[in-house]
Amino acid sequence: MREDNNRSSNNEETKMNIRSILRKRWVIPALYLAAAALVLSAVFMLQNNDETVAPEIGIDADGVSQNENPYGEEALPVTSMSERVQMPFENEHEMNIVGYFYDVHATAEEQQEALVYYNNEYYPNKGMDFAHVDGESFDVIAALSGTVVRAEKDELLGYIVEISHEDDVVTHYHSLENIDVEQGDTVEQGDVLGTAGRNVYNKDAGIHVHFEIRQDQMAINPNNVFDQPIDAIEDIAKEQEEDEKEAEEEQDPAEDDQDESDSNDESAESHELHS
Repeated sequence: MREDNNRSSNNEETKMNIRSILRKRWVIPALYLAAAALVLSAVFMLQNNDETVAPEIGIDADGVSQNENPYGEEALPVTSMSERVQMPFENEHEMNIVGYFYDVHATAEEQQEALVYYNNEYYPNKGMDFAHVDGESFDVIAALSGTVVRAEKDELLGYIVEISHEDDVVTHYHSLENIDVEQGDTVEQGDVLGTAGRNVYNKDAGIHVHFEIRQDQMAINPNNVFDQPIDAIEDIAKEQEEDEKEAEEEQDPAEDDQDESDSNDESAESHELHS
């Protein structure tokens, strides 16, 4: 009987001790942490005993590099950003524009500045002309990477270089004093093509380089494509083509009115003569 009383007393005392311990704030969090540690330990032990886990970094259990596509397909390279059109020279702050592209929407004064006088006639400029501020020669560089499709001397234009690029884009350089490339060469953006010089066609420009950019044989205003990605040139060309068509349509009615006026004057003059 005494033993039962002692056991009951001990149980009550134990319960009271447990309740006292549980009332402390740090006990329950500590129990949670201990349980979490046990679970993590069990997971690590299972992984260490799992034969499917890669034994070495970069190699899986079947000996296949982790760099390879697990589905057996070849990985595609990340698409690189398109090149942006740069000017055909370095040190932009040392250069002057001595010839502008003939823009149908420009002012009459700007259009006049974009005319080239040769052999007693004026011709619209299909590109831009650049000269050094000191009138010195300078290196002419590739505005884009591509393949040289023309490299020769022209009696009128000086040395000429033409480079073919993607999307039917061609860059054209003339008025060069000499050239450092040949037809068929592959050039990177920024490679030196030759040095600027003079030509017969545009004597007034002095030592300069004439630069044109064309999309599907259409000359585009270089000022609209500098620092633009090459894959944007097609849209720029389409927009310019629409502008030129609108300008032609605006000019046609005026020409028709002038023709009609001239016709009326001729009729009146003829009537007076017959009278």
